[in-house]
Amino acid sequence: MRNAKLVTAIGKLAVAGEQAGLSVEQMIQLLNDGFSVETLLDLIVWRLTEMQSPLTPPCCSSRWIA
Repeated sequence: MRNAKLVTAIGKLAVAGEQAGLSVEQMIQLLNDGFSVETLLDLIVWRLTEMQSPLTPPCCSSRWIA
């Protein structure tokens, strides 16, 4: 039962990482390079958040009034 939950969690992490633009190989490399799982999750959340509302300079915003 515990192994099934672990496999499910790892699968969800892999899917979220791929949605954030990271391949499974890249995520493994980050972990091998010393990233903690928590840091990897933070990176995935940050990238997903940026994809939803990227920072746009004021000069390029559609709300900019010249």
